[in-house]
Amino acid sequence: MDITNMAFITGLVLGSLAIISVCWVWVRSQVLGTGGGLLSFFGVLLVGLSVWSSASVEVSPEGFRAEFERLQKEVNEVAVRSQQVSEKVQAVAETNNAISREIQVVADNIEINKTQFLQLTNVLKQKQVLNVNQIKSISDPVKNAPVVNRRVLDSAILNPERR
Repeated sequence: MDITNMAFITGLVLGSLAIISVCWVWVRSQVLGTGGGLLSFFGVLLVGLSVWSSASVEVSPEGFRAEFERLQKEVNEVAVRSQQVSEKVQAVAETNNAISREIQVVADNIEINKTQFLQLTNVLKQKQVLNVNQIKSISDPVKNAPVVNRRVLDSAILNPERR
């Protein structure tokens, strides 16, 4: 924390405490007095100087213009962070899409291998190289193997341009 931020926070806190203490005395006993007036003045002065130290106000024939340096810096920081997050989301979407494409290739290869294996078991069955129970014990697990649902896989592809 730099000295400017410390001065800003200290001015706000001390000024607010001064104003709150005067308000508290007024609420409890309806007494303001010279001390209350001075404390109110310095409280408002501290708060005002803290708030307006980074502001510029301009009144011209074209209209009223106010710029708050601290607020502008925070808005700029938020914009930069937002852009960084957007870039990271884009990178994640591209990675997800690449993974989805790889899964599609693997799923296609599995499907091709499954079809070829079942064709091989049919050839072995026709040539009677193995008996029916052996072929069934080999081919049933392959037939019952899970498959990749294409619609689910396609819905997992992120498209940042759709937003």
